[in-house]
Amino acid sequence: MPARLARLCVLFLFLSGACAAQEAPSRKPQNTSGKDTCSIAGLVVKLGSSEPLKKAHVYLQKVDDPRSGYSAHTDATGHFAIQKIDSGRYNLRVEHSGYVSQSYGENSSSSRGAILALAQGREIQDLLFRMVPQAVISGRITDEDGDPVSDVQVQAMRHYFREGKRTLETEALAQTNDLGEFRLFGLTRGRYLIRAKISERWQPSIPASSTSDPSAAAQTGYAPVYYPGTSDQSRAATIEVAPGQEIPAVDFTFIPIRTFRVQGRVFDTVLGQPAKHCFIFLVHHEPNMSGWNSRQGETDCNNGSFEFSDLPPGSYNLVVMLSGSGKQRSARVPVNVDNTNVDDVRVTVGAGNELTGRVFVQGRESLDFSDVHLWLIDPEQDFNGGAGAVVKPDGSLTIEGVPEGVYQIRVHGGFSPDFYLKSASANGENILEKGLTVGAGSAPGPLEIVLSSAGTRIEGTVTDENDLPSAGVVVALVPEEKRRHQFRLYKDTTTDQYGQFILRGVAPGTYKLFSWKEVEDNSWQDPDFLASFESKGTKIAAEEDGHITIRLKLIPPEKPQQGP
Repeated sequence: MPARLARLCVLFLFLSGACAAQEAPSRKPQNTSGKDTCSIAGLVVKLGSSEPLKKAHVYLQKVDDPRSGYSAHTDATGHFAIQKIDSGRYNLRVEHSGYVSQSYGENSSSSRGAILALAQGREIQDLLFRMVPQAVISGRITDEDGDPVSDVQVQAMRHYFREGKRTLETEALAQTNDLGEFRLFGLTRGRYLIRAKISERWQPSIPASSTSDPSAAAQTGYAPVYYPGTSDQSRAATIEVAPGQEIPAVDFTFIPIRTFRVQGRVFDTVLGQPAKHCFIFLVHHEPNMSGWNSRQGETDCNNGSFEFSDLPPGSYNLVVMLSGSGKQRSARVPVNVDNTNVDDVRVTVGAGNELTGRVFVQGRESLDFSDVHLWLIDPEQDFNGGAGAVVKPDGSLTIEGVPEGVYQIRVHGGFSPDFYLKSASANGENILEKGLTVGAGSAPGPLEIVLSSAGTRIEGTVTDENDLPSAGVVVALVPEEKRRHQFRLYKDTTTDQYGQFILRGVAPGTYKLFSWKEVEDNSWQDPDFLASFESKGTKIAAEEDGHITIRLKLIPPEKPQQGP
């Protein structure tokens, strides 16, 4: 994946731990920010020593507008200062080459840190960041004869929650050298799976079958393999990585298996001829892995023809993308490789469907449509598919080349966080809950999208078991059970140094609020995880243009079960 979302930190006496931003020895710069603005200053050092870190990059970004903010670098003594800061709520993080990015108040891999609230004229001067070196996993890859294999792509992968599903995503990539050695660096604390995929030039090409049926002929090849040496993800070994740890000798071997080929042709119905230029990739269907991580290969079509070789048996999706007639178009075909070659895959890429519509605005706030993007997302696709468009200044929109599918509506932009997606309809039918169905050559009627700035505002305080404000707590808003498949309704934030939180743009409805000190991002979207906390949530009812003030109690961590 992906770089991870920036975490936050805060200065507060009860924040402790090696990775937290704490109080530093006094070195107070003169405040030149003026009474109407704020200032911060602090020190960045190496963990376990007082050695300063020069050229660390300090970012201060507004919570409600990540595109605006401030930045600075540490000097030769490790100090930094940012002045003339507008009051508001901010994310603060520090980055340095060779060290794990650290947020203000972060003290573990499952802690986001805290929001930094800056009131008018506030000075925070003695912040201290103790930077943790990045962790490293290294090893060597050989073939069945013990010879090194070069140019192998090696991935360090972690599990994350995405819209209620636990998926594997890539955290780091490396390539083996001529000795078969790899080094995965830039890793944070956590559990990893290591996956290796061999370069095509290393694939053996010795036929493994002498059958007279050419369609059944197979070759010997190397399938992607997980450490310690299995193609089955469920049998892969998990490697536990501590902060700054270097784990060597993660060695494994490629063992040849029978592999097969997939051949076919792509026809462009818009031009009425075989596709001259197209990009094709093959995605192995692995339910627990995001599509881009499970790509088996990619190629270009040559006058409509394409071929993939050295494929292990399995279920795949063949995805074709082309730009004929000046428009991006795509098609997807399932392919099952079941101990035989597949030599007659036919893919037809049409014009797709053209959808038109309009975005309407309700509420007291106006909206600059030039900054609004509408996306159609197909949740069944195991790659980053979909279609979208930028809304025109008058609120109208046109989405071209939309393939068949059932889509969810997503709206993004730089508008106020008080806005929420109020309704979406096509031909007068509500499509927010059941989705938008697009068939072959049958575009639904005009889309009508309503954005409202009258979302509910929820603010409050989280206290611990001693009734003290708790900083750096994740506050998650979860819709009532019957609407939990609508992931646009979920919201989350973290508390600031005073234990306070704010959620804006909440759609009307019934919800529960949960608060954890340490929790994996988006795990509350997983029904199995949430089941054990259901009774600890605080129920609320959001109304149009509502304002809720609430006091939450921190949910204590679950205690490990003890044996008899």
